[in-house]
Amino acid sequence: MSAAQAAVEETTEAFQETLTERMGREPLPVAEALQYAIQVATCLRDLHMQGLVYGAVSSQLVLLSEAGATLRTGGCLAQLGDPRQDLSAFGDLLGEMLRNTEGPEILQIEMGRLAILCQMDGPDMQHVLITLRLLAMRARQRAAAAVPVPAPRPAVEAKPPSFVPRLHAVLQWKPLAGFATLALWAK
Repeated sequence: MSAAQAAVEETTEAFQETLTERMGREPLPVAEALQYAIQVATCLRDLHMQGLVYGAVSSQLVLLSEAGATLRTGGCLAQLGDPRQDLSAFGDLLGEMLRNTEGPEILQIEMGRLAILCQMDGPDMQHVLITLRLLAMRARQRAAAAVPVPAPRPAVEAKPPSFVPRLHAVLQWKPLAGFATLALWAK
């Protein structure tokens, strides 16, 4: 076995499952789906910047680990090809992820719009990546807003001090009580 083959096997062992397997277990939260989509879009954008195309983007070729998602190495990687095919396939992947996603409806709608734009050869991968990052930011804001914040305690209205308890305390004071007694005897 060559060193390159050993490195590929070692990298593959670090991944726990494919995106297809993950979606088969349970629906993805929107934030998690967006994070995976960002990581795959980043891989595709980097390939396109090098003049390469992936060729067959699908949930079966997206590998997941604790660190996130990446595309399976090897496969259909080619120097010749049209990056728009990757973009269209990425739109299909977004649509598949959307069908297996749960979360705020508005984010799902926006993710669906982006999937359709990709399938129609709309933006390039850099614009897709920017849109995904904005959606992920909105998902984090919604999640933060959903966390219940304890209500502030109502302000206790401070009552002005009363002189009656003070007067009562003064009259109870022993030395003054003696003066009051002397004053009565003096009459």
